[in-house]
Amino acid sequence: MKSETFRIKFTQNQRRPGALWKELVFELRNYCDGWVEGLNVKDFKSLKDLMIADQLKRRVSSDVKDHFLDEWGELIDPLVLAGKLDQYESVRGNRKINPVRVAERKPLDRARPSLPKKEHPAKGEEKTEHQFSKSSAPKENWRNEKFERRTTSACYICH
Repeated sequence: MKSETFRIKFTQNQRRPGALWKELVFELRNYCDGWVEGLNVKDFKSLKDLMIADQLKRRVSSDVKDHFLDEWGELIDPLVLAGKLDQYESVRGNRKINPVRVAERKPLDRARPSLPKKEHPAKGEEKTEHQFSKSSAPKENWRNEKFERRTTSACYICH
């Protein structure tokens, strides 16, 4: 298996129901050994670099992972990885046209602008064709009537 496969198994492995904790330790140790040995990590400094590089890899988007797909598993030096990520972001940043940063966004004005009120025809005038409402009552009164027409709750035992 590849070292990347061992890394995934090491980070995602869980104890099976009914299995002993010692079995989990054995599996984790084997996956960790396969991961570390596959990348030729021989000393503590290399192990620290591998762990830091792994943390960097967890924080990047899938677009970046796809871009470095061929060499992603072998990037174990955090400074080399950070340099490649910085270079990738600088190139991608230059290609974007007028990116809007979160800090530059203006909050939306939630208040509705006041619109001039429309004048309604007088009562004596003829109604237009586009009026579909059967009731001549204003909308506010209609809501109040609807509210007042609600039935009161009754006890099912008493009735």
